Amino acid sequence: MQLLNSKGFDRWAGTYDRSVGEGTGGYPFEGYYDVLNRVCEVIGSCRGRTVLDLGVGTGLLSVELFRQGATVVGVDFSPQMLLLARQKMPEGEFVCADLTKGLPDRVRGRTFDAIVSSYALHHLEDNEKSILLREAVSCLVPGGVLAVADIAFETAEDWRECRSRSGDKWDESEHYTVAEQALPALAKEGISASYEQISSCAGVLTVRKASPVPVKYI
Repeated sequence: MQLLNSKGFDRWAGTYDRSVGEGTGGYPFEGYYDVLNRVCEVIGSCRGRTVLDLGVGTGLLSVELFRQGATVVGVDFSPQMLLLARQKMPEGEFVCADLTKGLPDRVRGRTFDAIVSSYALHHLEDNEKSILLREAVSCLVPGGVLAVADIAFETAEDWRECRSRSGDKWDESEHYTVAEQALPALAKEGISASYEQISSCAGVLTVRKASPVPVKYI
């Protein structure tokens, strides 16, 4: 399968919600809604908080946070996907940009209470993903949380087993996170992350930005 460009996602936009809902038996969308629900649990109460959604797509993830009272800023490279997300979240802010280039200028330098992403970062090569995650963490307020839902695996062996089971469905053009490799790499960059497998082929990567330690004066 060839990696879809923005025009490919524009064509997919109208049927995207239905297709991921119908494709929850096995790779790539097994447990799709369980994974999104887990992100919402990780983020927790979001009333009055600002949430950045990287690869917002049609808004299937952040619409729930929006309904709970979050202010949502969504980034995606598909204008048609953004149009559908705006219909779900008319008060949201939306930015059309390619995340392989890092955070767009309209977002870089701002701060967010939470940053989420769902089924988007596997389109980025590992070095692009690393740069984006570093930039994202730098935009979190102290105590903020980054939660990435995506096709991903605990171990390289899990990755190989899924690839074998999936046969012709497997997409060689995509770049799936393997936690046993990704977490140490992030740690070397000063980012402490955790990973939770939700389905056989997807899970949630979480980064919590530490709050400053109060200075005690004696």
